[in-house]
Amino acid sequence: MNMSAIKQVTLQLFLITLLSMSSTLALAQGEVFTKVAFEQVKSKYKGQRWLMLMWSIDCPPCMKELSLIQKLRKEKPSLTVVIVNTDADEESFSEVRKILTQFELQDLDNYYFADGEADSSRYIIDPSWYGELPRSYFVEPNATFHGKSGLIAESFLKKWFQI
Repeated sequence: MNMSAIKQVTLQLFLITLLSMSSTLALAQGEVFTKVAFEQVKSKYKGQRWLMLMWSIDCPPCMKELSLIQKLRKEKPSLTVVIVNTDADEESFSEVRKILTQFELQDLDNYYFADGEADSSRYIIDPSWYGELPRSYFVEPNATFHGKSGLIAESFLKKWFQI
């Protein structure tokens, strides 16, 4: 093999490794929340009962709610939950990944608000929501959204998810 071929193979292996690492990182931190992403989620779960949780790394009640979802998933692994982090800054990505891993929620559909886009992202979800956390949206099979701010009681979630 000549030197040019070796360089070309090395470059190809490097690019494959880089793409693999970026895909893993994207999965771990979720996807940017956009209007298109929101429509895709609603379409994906159309006809189902599901829950969308809005949370932040600086919200102690949010941690309690994430812990509760972790607990309920052990009782009913098929819970349909979408998690949206509202921190909207790239500096929080590592903490978000750490928290999702801690609560074993990294495999759920998870999104984050893009840096500088918190207001418009909130508006996409609910024009009457001003950002209070935790915020939960209970979505009926007919796609009706019911929003609630504050920590959700375990008994209410069990009833909602029919556990």
